[in-house]
Amino acid sequence: MARSMYLQSRRSRRALAVVAALPLAAGLAACGSSSGSGSGSSQTLTIAMWTNPAAVSQTEKVNAEFEKQHPGVKVKMQTAPTAGNAWPTLWQSLVSAKSVDVLAQFPPTPHAYPPASTGIIPQGTPALVQSGQFVDLSNQPFMKRFDPAAQKYAMGYNNGIYGVMTAEYVNNSGMFYKKDLLAKYGLSVPTTYGQFISEMDTLKSKGVTPLYVAGKDGYQSIPWFGIMNQLLMQDKPSADAPALWEKRAEDFWSGAQSWTDPVYADTAQRYEKILTYMEPNAAGVPAQSAPGVWAAKANDFPFFFDGSYDGNTIAQDNPSLNFGFMAMPGADDASWNRAALAPDLSWVVPTWSKHQTLAMQWLDLFTQPDNYAAWLKATGSISTEPSVPTPTLPWTDWLAAHASEGYPNLEQPWTSTKFPTVAGDIDRTKMQPFGSQSPASALKQAADAYKSAAGH
Repeated sequence: MARSMYLQSRRSRRALAVVAALPLAAGLAACGSSSGSGSGSSQTLTIAMWTNPAAVSQTEKVNAEFEKQHPGVKVKMQTAPTAGNAWPTLWQSLVSAKSVDVLAQFPPTPHAYPPASTGIIPQGTPALVQSGQFVDLSNQPFMKRFDPAAQKYAMGYNNGIYGVMTAEYVNNSGMFYKKDLLAKYGLSVPTTYGQFISEMDTLKSKGVTPLYVAGKDGYQSIPWFGIMNQLLMQDKPSADAPALWEKRAEDFWSGAQSWTDPVYADTAQRYEKILTYMEPNAAGVPAQSAPGVWAAKANDFPFFFDGSYDGNTIAQDNPSLNFGFMAMPGADDASWNRAALAPDLSWVVPTWSKHQTLAMQWLDLFTQPDNYAAWLKATGSISTEPSVPTPTLPWTDWLAAHASEGYPNLEQPWTSTKFPTVAGDIDRTKMQPFGSQSPASALKQAADAYKSAAGH
């Protein structure tokens, strides 16, 4: 739900779940206080989350209500954008100083805990979970409001659930579109890769630049991973995605699958073709300003790669813009072009929090249906509470019709801090059309790096 997906882009929001390797004390014991409501005493409950204006504003309303209900308690909010390494820096500072009571996390999901046989040592959030530094929320009363399976997938480890996932978005594969601009040229919402290319050809012939992307901050990863998700899943049931991603990780580790396999070459070819229609100066477009610029240009850029978390921002930037959001069609069969759902903002309570009871009371207030419904409407998140419907907003018509068909986002192959970065993912800043490296060369480089690092 922040404006940036990775430490320098939105390549994988899950990657921020392993923010940085902290000098963790393996023997750190649970030492949280059992503070009461705070009535009659002065206490400060510290909450930290990454910057998203709508989310922060709505959370501040919860904070104000909490202070009313708990005289003598002050809620202190600390925020930082995920761009420019600001959020990881704040995250590490708060954890190192043990100076936060409720902390936002990107869910690690089960993929962050590779089998011990791999020798990979988890870092960041998974390491904190494994070393007992987050409270198991499984038996907290407010957890009954959520789907246990979804919460277990997002924040579970062994038999515990170490956070409450309150936000879910479409990130990889996400694409906004301008309804009136498509209608002006007699076009409909594309459902297949071929139709998408044909429509961009038509738009280009009319002097319209079809596609906008924040290339400066790596948003070209959205079509890359979107296409990859769709081709790997093909006509498989959505429920098969977690098992397929796990099997994929195992196959990469064993050498049974490689970046040079045909499905990745097909991904690269489609990705490169789609990006030939983007704004010529996309490499210089920053993520922070991209939604506003796209919103302001009502007669250009019919399509825009971005996550659903920016829908309300676009609506606020240009209230008169008639736009929608969809999963970019990267495959030839319309039924394959489903949305990749990304578990997002999850709240954790550190075991060393000085105000654990207050922290649990705050989470209870935040997740109460009325408060949570208001928060969803402000942020555009997909609901994770079964009793609270995902809000209907002017731009969410496609999502309302198709979100139930989506599946958990693609997980990357297992890597450790000893692996070169390119082993776990292609460097799209160096690959065409943003760089000079051919897709075939980029895939081979990644495949060779992974095989070497994994000892194949």
